[in-house]
This record gives sequence, structure tokens and C-alpha cells, in this order.
Amino acid sequence: MPGAMKTFLNVGMNDAIAEAYSKKEGCGWTAWDCYRRFLQSWGMAYGMKRDDFDQIMKEHKEKRGVAFKIQFTDDQMKQLALSYKEALTKRGIHVKDEPFEQLKLAIHSVMDSWFSESAINYRNHSQVAEEWGTAVVVQEMVLGNQSDNSGSGVIFTSSPFNGTTGMNLYGDFALCSQGEDIVSGLVNTLPITEDQRKRHYKDSSMSLESAFPKIYQALMRYAKRLLEEYGFVHQEIEFTFESEQPDDLYILQTRNQNLKKSTSFESFAPPLKQMQRVGYGIGVSSGVLSGILAFDLDDIHTLKEEQPDQKIILVRPDTVPDDIPQIFACDGLITAKGGVTSHAAVTA
Repeated sequence: MPGAMKTFLNVGMNDAIAEAYSKKEGCGWTAWDCYRRFLQSWGMAYGMKRDDFDQIMKEHKEKRGVAFKIQFTDDQMKQLALSYKEALTKRGIHVKDEPFEQLKLAIHSVMDSWFSESAINYRNHSQVAEEWGTAVVVQEMVLGNQSDNSGSGVIFTSSPFNGTTGMNLYGDFALCSQGEDIVSGLVNTLPITEDQRKRHYKDSSMSLESAFPKIYQALMRYAKRLLEEYGFVHQEIEFTFESEQPDDLYILQTRNQNLKKSTSFESFAPPLKQMQRVGYGIGVSSGVLSGILAFDLDDIHTLKEEQPDQKIILVRPDTVPDDIPQIFACDGLITAKGGVTSHAAVTA
């Protein structure tokens, strides 16, 4: 159920733990970034919107004169994290300091989210029985946000753009990030292979294969082992690496890849000579589509009533679980951020 249920990151952190961790050599920025991420996941689980945190981030970037959060100093990242905590306090959201109490509350919150509107919409669309229930995975965090030599990503063992049946890695990753950045579509990503970069990421100067060859080769070995030695079908594998060395590569989870085979393809209705390119992005399906734009669920319903023969393309800056009904209701999806392995791309 990609993205439909609650997720908590870096559970167990508090002011004192973040402060102590930040004193370790080279860990100042990472410590406060982890705490910031924890506070955001907690706030969003209890009713705050991602836009609330994006606005705080934007204000701090403008104040510090930086374009990217990686450019914050250790102390500036600390101030950002404390601003997040202040925002929670103003909303009446209290975070317990005791790590084990945090863990218990997080587990209960994830269990409760099985009955959230986004989860129900996903179940209804995918014909998943409510009676099946859910489990909660409690997993030690890996720090892909330690430096520019660390990162997180997702690979498919079968490329959706390759007609062969063998193993063809495809996916994306981001530097100095934790896995939630990738699957939630929060960041612009980099390609896994050089072939993928040349075909679909022409503005990118690197791929995992070229910049982190040891990590890439290790992923190749793991993928080959799953498919050939253990007999798995093609897989979708989430990974994090804390350095460029393969000993610092961690496989977070793997699941069967959803291989969609199209028997027919859409084509543009107007002739190409009547169209003007206004932008480009990374395709996540093998078809093409022309249609009218919608920006929310009300738009989609209105357009379907007024122009029932038209295809509808939903446009979003990124996607959150609340967007699942909109994704299922539209014919195409465009997002400003996110890569080919984000929950939005996989769900669509």
C-alpha cells in the first residue's frame, strides 16, 4: 500500500539525544537533520500538512541565503529543527521525550492508519480486504544523510522501458537523503545506470553506476542473487548507503515488482506541428497522452462532467497520501518533484 499509511522516521530522538549525537565528529548536520525529519513525520501523523514544514524550510533558506538544505551549517540545521518543534507545540502536538514511549505511540498510530481515508481508497481500488489487517515494521534507521558520499534509492530489477526478460536495473537515488525522500517524491533524483542517464536524464552528469561503481556492482550482485539463486520474480529494492564502500550499503526492503504490460498505447490527438514544447520530464510509463489539466479532485469531477470525452491530466508539485483518490481518478499525472520510483509513480 505505497504511501497510504503513516510512516515515522528516526523514532527515539529528542533534544538531548540530538544534541549529544551532534557532538560526534562530523555528525552535527546529520543529527539535527534526523531530528527535523522525526519532528516532521510526527507532526504530519497528527494532522499537520507537509506545506506547513515546507514553509518553515523556505523561510530558513531565505533567511540564510541558501538554495538547498545541504548548504545549512550545523547550527542553522539545529535552528530549523527547533523551529519545527515550535510549530508542533503551537498546534498542541506534544512529543514524548522517552524513546520507548515514542515507539509505542508510533506503532499504534500506524495501526490506526489502516482505517485512514487514503488507505481505504487504496484498498477499494486495489481490491484489498479490510479484514486482512496490517503489520508494523520497526526498522533501525540507516543514515543516507551523512554526506555527499551517502544516499538512498530504489531500483527495479526489470526496466519498464526494456523489452528483454533478463535483469536490467532501473530506478533512481538521491545524495545525502533518507529513503522517505525518494519514495515520497520529495526530491529530484539521479539515475541508476549510465544507459538510463543518457536516455532519460540528459541534464544529469552522474549516475549511481558512474559515481558509485562499488555500490552499483553490489546492488547488481544482490539483485542477481534474488532472481537467479532464490528464484524471486523481478523485485523493487529500497537501499541506503552511508559511504561509497559496499560494506556501508544496506538493503531496507524488497518486494515483487509490479510489472504492467500494455497491449495498446495512447497517442497525441493533435498533429505534432500544432504543438509547442513548454517543458520536459521523466516518463514513468511507456505510453503518451494528451488531455486537459486538473489541479485537484474538484477539477477532475467538474471536467469529467463538462468534457466527458477528454483525458484528464492531474498536475501537482508532489504527491502525499491524501492525493490517492485524485491519482486514481485521473488519466495522467505530472509532478514537479520526484522520480520514477516514488509512490506516486508506482501507484499511477
